Amino acid sequence: MDMPKKIVVAGSGLVGSLLAIALKKRGHDVLMIEKRADLRSLVMSAGKSINLILTAKGIRTIVKLGLWEKVQTILSPVIGRMMHSKTGEQAFQPYGKNDTECNFSVGRSDLNKLLLNVAEDIGVKILFESSLTKIDFETKKVTLDNDEVIAYDLLFGTDGSGSMARKELIAKIGSEASYKVEALGTDYKELLMPANAKGDYPMDSKSLHIWPRGNHMLMALPNLDGSFTMTLYMPVEWFKDFDNIDNGEAKFKKYFEDNYADAIPLMPDYINDYYSRKHGFLGIVRMKPWVYRDQLALLGDSAHAMVPFFGQGMNSGFLDVYTLLALMDQYPDNYSKIFSEYDREQKKNGDAVADLSLDNFVEMCERVGDEKFLFRKKVEMKIEQNFPEKYRSRYGMVTYTLIPYYLTIEAGFIQDEILNEIIQEKTSLDEINLEQAEKLIDEKLVPWFIKNNITVERYLP
Repeated sequence: MDMPKKIVVAGSGLVGSLLAIALKKRGHDVLMIEKRADLRSLVMSAGKSINLILTAKGIRTIVKLGLWEKVQTILSPVIGRMMHSKTGEQAFQPYGKNDTECNFSVGRSDLNKLLLNVAEDIGVKILFESSLTKIDFETKKVTLDNDEVIAYDLLFGTDGSGSMARKELIAKIGSEASYKVEALGTDYKELLMPANAKGDYPMDSKSLHIWPRGNHMLMALPNLDGSFTMTLYMPVEWFKDFDNIDNGEAKFKKYFEDNYADAIPLMPDYINDYYSRKHGFLGIVRMKPWVYRDQLALLGDSAHAMVPFFGQGMNSGFLDVYTLLALMDQYPDNYSKIFSEYDREQKKNGDAVADLSLDNFVEMCERVGDEKFLFRKKVEMKIEQNFPEKYRSRYGMVTYTLIPYYLTIEAGFIQDEILNEIIQEKTSLDEINLEQAEKLIDEKLVPWFIKNNITVERYLP
């Protein structure tokens, strides 16, 4: 274990709170600084949270810190995607090889409150409504917005996509920093589908529901109270058009009726929801480096904010925490080595998961309604079910295994080659030659797995 350090964590969101818990459990003196009010004292409603999906890489970190039993109480299992056509037909696409493989839907605020409670219970100090305004890297001191100055041995930036810690790092290293924000051009707004009159779910509660419509879509994730958090994704210009004071509401109503007619009877307040809530920005943050010498490291959105379409934002942030802890065990008290290795390893993963999230946006909006794409998915599932020790879909690797994100992309290229050859001129599952499939897997994919010391085994807590 390290010698006890005075640690400041900027940001008390999910990643910051989990990191603070981990560091406190290692015997450090931990202070979290949070610019917002304590969310546990606020009345929370749908608005800008986007329900989150918890998968293998995030679960492993929670298990490592002994929190899995607590966290399980606020999770809702999701086993696949339910696609809604314009005319109301529904088509289910399972996520895993069978119903035992699922993701978990969780409310951001519910999980954040749980982590804040744990952090305070074990002695983490938290300053709410206090913003970091300056870092003096020479004296190792941070200044807050009330001019309070706090000394630190180690500083961690977990203060989100608008990170002040990142801003100060960039100012310090100047041209050595590489930083850019890539706007998606699509933003979001959160709506609500309430529980029905009996208090039950109005739709299948074990599905992520998607209404794919090309460059826009509606998405639903279940909450514990029988409701669904509905997230509407549209081009930025459409939000502006629907906000027009003269005819915007009429346009929005017609848009919703044209595209999501089957959802309207289940969303009685969708118009009021839309106009009473702010829309959220979607984009990607790419930053290099994530660290400064032996004193500062960025984690989560501060280092690698992404769009939410692979459900990996929180999970990749929790992976940052796990990686740091593993390096602290490997190189006790050598923070120059810990931070440089963290930056080297996790930068690759951060860039990769951002790219994966962009590609999944296209898939969810456009491909999931395409017959050729759906056939390809069915073929891949058949292969996965027949050769579980040799083949996992890219989605399966990302969500159910501990394979690094950057390696799932490399594996995906090989899998594309295999699938292209298998389905050539095929239109039915009965035409798929499993002997051919296994031969291609053994020739192309298995050697790559061996070379990279990879197992496709599912992680279970």
